[in-house]
Amino acid sequence: MKTTHALSHVLDYNLTDKNLLDEIKQWIDSNMLVMDQKYIWKVGIATSEDIVKVAGKVRNDYECKHFKYWRTDSFKHSMGLVMKLTKYPFIFKSTLNEYCGKGAYIFTYKAPCPPKNLFYHTLHF
Repeated sequence: MKTTHALSHVLDYNLTDKNLLDEIKQWIDSNMLVMDQKYIWKVGIATSEDIVKVAGKVRNDYECKHFKYWRTDSFKHSMGLVMKLTKYPFIFKSTLNEYCGKGAYIFTYKAPCPPKNLFYHTLHF
């Protein structure tokens, strides 16, 4: 029954109804059932050649969770999305972020927040 409902939802999907920022925020919210104080979200930009390398690095780290990426219209659009997303208190720019290639892919994943990180205290106290 759930599968039929899910398929009908996919078939009714209209690309003009949602913009990419709302889709990314909705995906992050759906994978954040309980605000776990040990984890933060990281976002970044990658080229089409580098997105596979980024996915491999994130998935090899057993503590990183919920990796996903989206194709954007341009590098400028990707930069705007990263700027808007990093305004939230639990989303930070990834160390795997790459500006030099002017990529058109934006990625996000959930990673542990190290206790010695400067932002750990602002998030948890």
